[in-house]
Amino acid sequence: MKRLYGLLAMGLIVGLTSGASAHIGEQVYLLFELSEADLADIDLRDADIADWEDVVGDASLVTTDFFQDPTVGDGAQYDPADLDYRIWLAWNGNQGTIWMGMERIDNVYINEYAGGDLGSLWRQDAIEFMLDGDHTGGDYTGSADENWTDEEKDLNNNRTAQQYVAIGDTPDGRHVGYLGKGTEWVNSLPYADGGGGSTGDGPTTTIIEFFVTPFDDLIWNSPDDSVASPLFDGKIIGFQISAQDMDEAPSDYRAFHTLSGQAATWRFAERFVDGRLVGTGETAVEEDSWGRIKAAFE
Repeated sequence: MKRLYGLLAMGLIVGLTSGASAHIGEQVYLLFELSEADLADIDLRDADIADWEDVVGDASLVTTDFFQDPTVGDGAQYDPADLDYRIWLAWNGNQGTIWMGMERIDNVYINEYAGGDLGSLWRQDAIEFMLDGDHTGGDYTGSADENWTDEEKDLNNNRTAQQYVAIGDTPDGRHVGYLGKGTEWVNSLPYADGGGGSTGDGPTTTIIEFFVTPFDDLIWNSPDDSVASPLFDGKIIGFQISAQDMDEAPSDYRAFHTLSGQAATWRFAERFVDGRLVGTGETAVEEDSWGRIKAAFE
């Protein structure tokens, strides 16, 4: 059953007018909590978005929330006949995980992923998801200091923020991976998991579902020393989403959409947007009331 939140007017006001230091822009996006019962209702491997609609409700983001980057590939602008999508975002505090469901409709679906190298998923029609769990920003790819040794670069790559990529169809059953070292454990349970699938041809509808873990301090060769970001009601995190569209071949961009509208988000976490985690411990309201409240702040 779709979740309905009480005190939502207050939550939206806080979410949109908070004095928290935003990464980029004044918009603060809301991520709703998944209870343990909700987690049981979401099947990451059913290649169906209906469970997200039932549990979370309306999509958190749609294509028109994104910026089309004119400098990448063909720089194609939004055309629903070319690429359209809906995205659901959520979180779970007990697991310390951020969840995403995506329905992607593409007139030409490019996915030649052969398996075995999750770090190369960005070359296909996939989705990039970046997280800054402690909202500190900064250069997070290990390129902050040109005097660092190779060992220091490895240590600091994706240490304070992380970039993940997820895809719908894979031959090896692995659907989400992060772009740093330590993939053997970071991409595995209990830290990450996913599923998906596609139907149709011209257009193709692809479902991508996954969860990942944001880390405040990810030590690639020591999961025991790594520190996952605590997730709790009211916390502000940084995040970024990029959706790419390849119409000819892998890595051959027709369009590249970003939520923040900023370049080089793969490197600088302060170019992410802000998300507020909203907990479940609130009184339910009627659905029509939620619709009126939401509309008042759009």
